[in-house]
Amino acid sequence: MRLPALLSPSAVLAAAIALASPAAAQNLPGVSETEIRIGNTLPYTGPAAAYGALGRTFDAYFAMINAAGGVNGRMIRFISYDDGFSPPVTLEQTRRLVEEDDVLLIFQQVGTNPSLAVRDYLNAAGVPQLFASSGSPLLDDPAAYPWTMRWNPSFEAEGIVYARYVAENFPGAKVGILYRNDEAGIGYVAAMRAQLPAGTPIIALPYDVNDPTVDAQIAAFQADGVEVFLDFAIATAASRAIARAAELGWTPHHILTSAATGADILAAAGPGNAVGIVSAIFMKDPDLPEWAADEDIAAYRTFLAEHFPEGAAAGLYALAAYSAAGTLVDILRAAGDDLSRSHIMALAANLDEMPAAGLLPGIALDTDPTDYAPLEEFQLARFDGTAFVPFGPILTGAP
Repeated sequence: MRLPALLSPSAVLAAAIALASPAAAQNLPGVSETEIRIGNTLPYTGPAAAYGALGRTFDAYFAMINAAGGVNGRMIRFISYDDGFSPPVTLEQTRRLVEEDDVLLIFQQVGTNPSLAVRDYLNAAGVPQLFASSGSPLLDDPAAYPWTMRWNPSFEAEGIVYARYVAENFPGAKVGILYRNDEAGIGYVAAMRAQLPAGTPIIALPYDVNDPTVDAQIAAFQADGVEVFLDFAIATAASRAIARAAELGWTPHHILTSAATGADILAAAGPGNAVGIVSAIFMKDPDLPEWAADEDIAAYRTFLAEHFPEGAAAGLYALAAYSAAGTLVDILRAAGDDLSRSHIMALAANLDEMPAAGLLPGIALDTDPTDYAPLEEFQLARFDGTAFVPFGPILTGAP
């Protein structure tokens, strides 16, 4: 089964007719004759609360879909709980969603460790864990975990792209890496070490997501003469790293993980302090003039204006959530009346160069039953104080 390489309602409806098989709604988890229940957990509070913007975007997007008639006549009921970016809480709230709220699937949980905390439970229960907001390759293992699929390009692929950029543009420079002391951060560091030329001086310093500051690490990088700063911090830590470097007058070549490119994170770092930072992106930045007449961005701006005005402050986070939610709705529409969990996963596992709203030209969703990674390409971009301006070709992080 392949979804069409189009996002128009007519194309999706055609897919639904072709692909759907009869299934009694009353016998399906999370589905009734009038409703589809979608579950989610996000850090609305705590050190990663910036990602709560994703949940608010989802809520507004599904409300828009419902106002237009829902999905094949069924309304989406989006149920989202705060997990504070704490894996034990993620598991507790996910159990609540599955066992009490009877959701069809879990959608776009944020973070590697929260997503991994529920992976075994959801796979044992046969509940789709769709489009986890993480780049961990541990969430792309369909042979062992056929009910789990991530959304973001992999950490290793992103790290490889940065390593190649550093090797080409700053040969012999001393490299400092700030990373979360977890699987995600360790994955970034491993990719960098493997790809940078032998003999590259590297200083890697960890931080914990609950640490109040990363000031000591930034000071240590400056004292050690780091010239290229690989900043793999997220949320509050990313803002603080940018701000502290400015306070110290430290101006390395600064490369920032794509997970920390949200407008609120950059704004919290202080006006102008993020100018010149390089990151890897896969979404169009709505603030760039070159996308002013783009059909995707025009539709997105209409969504913000009519359904979610506060979403503009979230920048790329809101657009990424809009894109993922639209992809889920396309899959649900294509499923027709067969909204069984197995059918949903079969459709998600057969995305054939499928566009999604807001992806950069040349980047599309692509999965098959042996490869659950929908996105694996980037373009480098430099922050100009307002938006990330792409430069260079579309890149893949393949070793």
